[in-house]
Amino acid sequence: MSTMMTNDGVRLDYQIFGTGQPIILVEGYSGNQATWVMQVEPLVNAGLQVITYDRRNHGKSDTVDYGMRMARHGQDLAELMAQLRLEKPILMGHSMGASTIWAYLSLYGDANVKAIITEDQLPKILRDDSWPYGIFNADLTMVWTAATKLPHTKLTRLKLSETVKHALADNYQPFDFQYNEPLLLDSLMQDWRDVLHREQVKHLFIAGQDSPLWPSAHVETVVAMSKNGQGVTIDKAGHIPHIEAPDQFNDAVLNFVRTIM
Repeated sequence: MSTMMTNDGVRLDYQIFGTGQPIILVEGYSGNQATWVMQVEPLVNAGLQVITYDRRNHGKSDTVDYGMRMARHGQDLAELMAQLRLEKPILMGHSMGASTIWAYLSLYGDANVKAIITEDQLPKILRDDSWPYGIFNADLTMVWTAATKLPHTKLTRLKLSETVKHALADNYQPFDFQYNEPLLLDSLMQDWRDVLHREQVKHLFIAGQDSPLWPSAHVETVVAMSKNGQGVTIDKAGHIPHIEAPDQFNDAVLNFVRTIM
C-alpha cells in the first residue's frame, strides 16, 4: 500500500500491481479497492499494470469535510496520474467511479488517456424531457428521495463467490452515508453528456442486465452517443457486475483491451 497527498492536503491510498500498459480502477460510491479483487490478477496476467486507489472519504484514504464534489474527485484522479507519471492509462470506473472519470475528462480532456471503461453508470442520473433514464426513474423533483433510498438498496442480483465475500469482509472500511450525502447529491445533479460527445478515445460501456438502479437498455443509448463506443450487458447481473459475474466482466474488458493495444 502506498500513499500520496493531494494539493489540498488529503492522503490517498493506492496500490500498483504488475507492469505494462497502466489501467486505473476507480471504485464506486462507498466502495474501496478490495471490490476489484477479481480483476487484478487477470488484468496483470494480460500484461497490464493495475492501479487501484481509494477516493477521498473512501476506504483507507483520508475522510475530510471538504471536496465533496465530483470536480474535486476528477482533480484527485489527475493528481494521482501526475504523481505516478502515467502516460495514457486506461481509465475504468464503476458507478460513481465512472462519474469521477467523466469529471476528469471535463477538466483535462482525453489527450493523456488510452481508453475508457465505465460500468453501470449513466452520464445523466436524473430523468427529464431530454433523457429517459433516471436512478429509480427519478427526476429533479425526486432527487432527495433517490438519495435517501440508495444506501438501503441491494445493488447485486447474483450470488457472490466466497472469494469475493472474504475479500470484502477482510478489507471492510466503514463509510458514513449521511456524512457523505453532499457528494452523492452533487453526483446526482451532474450531466456528463457533453463530455461523452467530445470523447475521442474508445469507450466500453458495461451494464448489468438486472441493475436495480436503471434499465440496462441505457447502454445502447450511450454507445450511440459516443464516437468510439462499444457496449456489453452482463447477463443477470445487478449494479456491480465486476463482483457478481467476474469471469464474464473480465472477458469483456480484456476483449476490449485487445482492440486498443
